[in-house]
Amino acid sequence: MKRLALALFFASSLAAQQRVEISLERRDAGAWKVSDPGHVFATGDQVRFRFKSNTAGYLYVVNEGTSGETATLFPSADAGMDNRVEANREYYIPGDQGAFKLTGPAGYDTVYWIVSPVKLGGEAPRYKPLPPPPAPGKAPANLRPRCDDGIWKARGECVDTSAGLKKNEVPGFRSRELLFLRKDQAAVVAAPPVANAEKPGLFTYQFRLAHR
Repeated sequence: MKRLALALFFASSLAAQQRVEISLERRDAGAWKVSDPGHVFATGDQVRFRFKSNTAGYLYVVNEGTSGETATLFPSADAGMDNRVEANREYYIPGDQGAFKLTGPAGYDTVYWIVSPVKLGGEAPRYKPLPPPPAPGKAPANLRPRCDDGIWKARGECVDTSAGLKKNEVPGFRSRELLFLRKDQAAVVAAPPVANAEKPGLFTYQFRLAHR
């Protein structure tokens, strides 16, 4: 009974928080399949994100590749310029028919996410919510993905535990305490409610994609 009570308390607390759910998918033989967030991909693999928020707002997604080049995944001409997201509706990044192809040197592509209750200033294609390098917690450019031996032996899958969802620091935005969880095959980012606020607060995080 005690375990059940704790589980119910945790579930109710999570439901009260601002949160997003993200699934990473890889195209395999023409079909999309959910991948472990830390999966080490091969250069040339095509991936996409499935995103859902429990609150409405505006979503900004920018990728920084291992070559150092950046590209706005959302909003964009391909994914759509309207970056308004509705509560509890699923979105595909970069777009329903789009895919993100992993290219460049082996390493970690860093995908920056900002969820804001209001539209941010600046034109979306030039908007880059990137911290000045080197940023705290950012994987060094010369770091190469490595398989976790324990996961490899248990599942036969190359997974790098330094990949996946991470906290992000963006200049000009106040940091919030974030909770990273797993829900079925999705990753969950939860943020505590902002005291005395009529709308959910802004929060930001990053997703590291490992490839070699």
